[in-house]
Amino acid sequence: MADQFMEQPIPEVVANGRAPIETAAKIMSSPDHSQYTADKAVARELVGGRSGIIAAIDGVGSGGQTSAQAAEIVQKGLGGIESQLIAPPTINQAVTLMKDAIFGGTAQIKELQKTGQNFDVDTTVSAGMVCEDGKRRFLVSANVGDSRVYRYRASSGAVDQLTVDHSLVQSLVAAGIVSPDEAFTHPQRNVVYRTVGSLETPNDIDFRVTEVQDGDIFLAVSDGLSDNITPQGLPSAVHSEFQAAYDPIQKKPDLRKFSAGLAQRARNIQTGTRAVHAKPDDICVAVLRVPRAK
Repeated sequence: MADQFMEQPIPEVVANGRAPIETAAKIMSSPDHSQYTADKAVARELVGGRSGIIAAIDGVGSGGQTSAQAAEIVQKGLGGIESQLIAPPTINQAVTLMKDAIFGGTAQIKELQKTGQNFDVDTTVSAGMVCEDGKRRFLVSANVGDSRVYRYRASSGAVDQLTVDHSLVQSLVAAGIVSPDEAFTHPQRNVVYRTVGSLETPNDIDFRVTEVQDGDIFLAVSDGLSDNITPQGLPSAVHSEFQAAYDPIQKKPDLRKFSAGLAQRARNIQTGTRAVHAKPDDICVAVLRVPRAK
């Protein structure tokens, strides 16, 4: 089964009195095609843990296995940001770097479509990168399609969605035609109107800047998770998996265990329940933790 962990080693150093940022990710293949996964992830600490980047990259299912190649193109672009940094990026630098990385894959994906005469070959992406402005830190999130970035605060249990889907049902919700609950079970909930391969300019990528507090955890997930765990159930699921992954000796969560637990919850809904909303799909969960100051 295409089922893998992605995790970078955690630096031992402490920069500017701050413990280093940590990341991890978990990917699971769909029960419908266990031999490969079209979901890809980025989960990396940058510049010695002073920054970090996560991304959930979801190859479009109707494009089949070739969509995994489209996702890999974006994964490679975002992963290449690491070599371009010698210090934590500013907000503007983070936007520019992610624009270049994501839009840089558009032409290659269009070529894949033409070569295979399959214009369903494509991918979505949601990513987040930590940047600095003086003593303040921010997460710059980028979004194309219906993968998502969430912020989780363990102190309150709050889970906030930071990205807005480029999907048909989100358009219907915004227009007041359907409710968020109706959108979750809508028969066309998988229809997206913006993908990396459809981008015309870098400005078609949505960005949001969110101030970071010490202790914040950010999650980038594919719709294999968000289409299976209900919006009402997501905060409880995240909080439960955080508690299960918390190491009382280290006084911090094991992010590898945390990301795996969330992915497994979505998998269990796909394969072990009769929920009407259950949808077999690849699952991607990338996690970034900003530790509390020492």
